[in-house]
Amino acid sequence: MDVLITIISFIALISLIVGIHELGHFSVARYFDIHVLKFKIGFGKELYSFEDKNECKYSVGILPLGGYVQMLGENVITEEQDGSKLINKKSYLDATLNERAAVTAAGPVANFLLAIVIYFIISLIGTTHLGSYVGGVQQGSLAEQAELGFKDKIISIDEIKLDTFNEINIILSKRIGDTGSIDIGFIEEGSNFISYSNVDVTEWLSASDQSNPAKSFGIDPLVPPVIGGLLEDGPASRAGLKVGDIIHSVKDTPIQSWIELSEILSNIPNETVLISVLRGNNTFSYSLKTDSFDQNGLKKGRIGIFASNDLDQWPQEIVVKKQENLVNAFLSGFTETYKFTNLIIVSIGKMITGSVSAENIGGPIQISVLAGSAAKAGLLSFLSMIAILSINLGLINLFPIPVLDGGQLLMIAIEKVKGSPISDNFLEYSLRIGVLLVASLMIFAFVNDIVRLI
Repeated sequence: MDVLITIISFIALISLIVGIHELGHFSVARYFDIHVLKFKIGFGKELYSFEDKNECKYSVGILPLGGYVQMLGENVITEEQDGSKLINKKSYLDATLNERAAVTAAGPVANFLLAIVIYFIISLIGTTHLGSYVGGVQQGSLAEQAELGFKDKIISIDEIKLDTFNEINIILSKRIGDTGSIDIGFIEEGSNFISYSNVDVTEWLSASDQSNPAKSFGIDPLVPPVIGGLLEDGPASRAGLKVGDIIHSVKDTPIQSWIELSEILSNIPNETVLISVLRGNNTFSYSLKTDSFDQNGLKKGRIGIFASNDLDQWPQEIVVKKQENLVNAFLSGFTETYKFTNLIIVSIGKMITGSVSAENIGGPIQISVLAGSAAKAGLLSFLSMIAILSINLGLINLFPIPVLDGGQLLMIAIEKVKGSPISDNFLEYSLRIGVLLVASLMIFAFVNDIVRLI
């Protein structure tokens, strides 16, 4: 079932962002009366096709990994057409340079517009986020140097205000590879005053794991001891604990986080313990015997429960709910799109300079895995994934590489400055180089995917 969800979500995601991209080219071409011969989503054998009254063929290919719009006068993809039907039709080459530039830029612009619309919808519906509380500080870490403590609330990093844990990761990811200082603003538990501290870094994380900047900084999120699942016939299940219960204490020791719960249970294998839980407004106590398992030759305890990732089950004081009115949701669509666009541009720049590992580049396998996970997490997570990948597609297509939209815009700019068309030889060699670069990038991304699986 999980495989089916992954496949369906991947096809839906790619088809949507590619379809919107090509629809941008198509719509602007039609606006300037440039004749469109074909609109295709996917590559390879056609699964379905039809032709409209304007003699444009629409089709769906068997491989959902791209698409294209072919206009009259383009020679990138050959199509059999009755020449007599094309007399007096405006071709791409008949269009002015400004019109051609608008058609070319329309694809990436459509991807950014899709992201804006998605973030607008998400803001209007409303979301629940993990708050920016510290659930644990790793020894010897930068977070310890910054004097952060359990249940402290981080309110800013580098003077950028924040209130969710995800924002901590986003802001810190921009500092990967940097040398200088990272400034932290936080409110200590039980205090109403803001404290500030800073830590010095030198080429931060350049040679380390870059997948989770907050964890690398030494910060664990504050995950409450809420039961999200029970192991069938495990100690907790047999004793009568239920999904949604909040562990209040173990052996009369108060529990405030999942990390605390895991630590205390792991130290008491095969031991009878008294566990107190909160269920709604009531408190219940259960006596049960822990199970044990072997970890590196040591016996550890457990009771057969899993942490909850349903934020609606979590205590309201540690989650952040956001829902905007119509006007603010509209503005949020732009600000969120700008935030992630800026993050991607910064990451690409650092990847080029070597500060960020190129191993972060993902291909179709990685996208399908992420799409499947987002789909299982819920509609809003899936929509957010679509928005981020749509921004990625828009940005990548703006790279000044022949065969990409950015390369075509560069050629149009050269032709405008030059005052005459670019020679066929130059175009041919440019396209060959462009195909080589894109193919190399795709192969590299695919190899990264395989390495992740191994």
